[in-house]
Amino acid sequence: MGHRDVLIRLLPVALLALSCAPSAPRIEPTKPESDRSGVELGAAQIERVEAMGLPGALGPDPSNRFADALPAAKLGQWLFFDTAFSANGEISCATCHQPERAFTDGLTVTQGLARGIRNAPTLLDVAHQTWFNWDGRFDSLWSQSHGPFSHPREMGGSLAAVVERVRTSPQLAVQYESIFGPLGAPPLTPGQVDLAIANIGKAIAAYERRLVTGPSAFDRWVELWRAKGSPRRLDLVENDGFSPSAQRGLDTFTSRGLCWQCHVGPLLSDGEFHALGAAPRGDLISDPGRYGAIAPLKSSPFRSSGSFADNPDSERARVVDALVAHEDQWGAFRTPALRNVARTAPYFHQGQFASLEEVLRFYSTLEGAVTMDHHRESVLRRRDFSAEEMADLAAFLRSLDGTDPPRKWLADPWTTHPK
Repeated sequence: MGHRDVLIRLLPVALLALSCAPSAPRIEPTKPESDRSGVELGAAQIERVEAMGLPGALGPDPSNRFADALPAAKLGQWLFFDTAFSANGEISCATCHQPERAFTDGLTVTQGLARGIRNAPTLLDVAHQTWFNWDGRFDSLWSQSHGPFSHPREMGGSLAAVVERVRTSPQLAVQYESIFGPLGAPPLTPGQVDLAIANIGKAIAAYERRLVTGPSAFDRWVELWRAKGSPRRLDLVENDGFSPSAQRGLDTFTSRGLCWQCHVGPLLSDGEFHALGAAPRGDLISDPGRYGAIAPLKSSPFRSSGSFADNPDSERARVVDALVAHEDQWGAFRTPALRNVARTAPYFHQGQFASLEEVLRFYSTLEGAVTMDHHRESVLRRRDFSAEEMADLAAFLRSLDGTDPPRKWLADPWTTHPK
């Protein structure tokens, strides 16, 4: 759903944190520019590639017992596409997260009732993440859903109006009550409204958990590579759509490019928060990022340790309650997953870069980079990529596009039913 925030509208972590590195990373040399035909990986690179294959099955969400219930997912799909939740009757979650645009909107920053201040992140594979929204202000998929409903720049309604819409809609009321029980007769108490909003969020989350992509060209190549014993020479493995240029890009990505420092594992993300130095657009404000997200998260009644969570004593809940905001989190944002990244332009938290090539050029030169944390600590280092290296990195990133979720989950159910 519109994964932006009710308070400070998530300044995403620069969509390609290609150079997010600690002070003394282990760097392995790549082949000289004159000898980049057959790629040969070092031992550490092999370990990194081994960890980058297709994600496994989704883990459970202990805070949402309806997370994998098919009826809840079907209701969530109706809720996701319903424009009647907005003040003008024209905006739904799908306004900013359009299936045909990889569940983004293609804009630099979102456009609801008013222009937003952050770029809309993709919802493809979103359920694999740990923190939600670019500053991690929410700790579950269901907990974030109430934000866009009442945000003045997004749908501009009220939570009570959202519940009333569900209660009075023939399509929604029957589904809701068959899953969660009776809504009750109006006027509802604030507690009844919050409970219904939590349930609505859990249904939307159940739908969003269905937005999982299939294997990419890179995933198919990794499977073949592993079957051959993970050889050091990548050209010993048949390409299956993973071009020699993409292989060279993988070499740079896992070595001197330092991309692997933040983009690791199956999602190609460490799931952590970093200040990456991308300057805000000239007409938009700066953002405290993770630093400003901790307090709202810990005070939200919809958090994993809150009264509306199905297991408020889970390990996840204990992690949330133990969070502390530090000044060095200022301007830090969640490392985005790179799966399907070629389909989700423009990039960075305010759409500062229109293409992957522009992103790579930024990390190559650091031109225009700013210090975003209070301690003036830089985690960025200029990489000085050659033109061929940037072309190869772009080819690798484009190989990460997976197949779409099943078509039935991409459709707007309201197209054949009156609102």
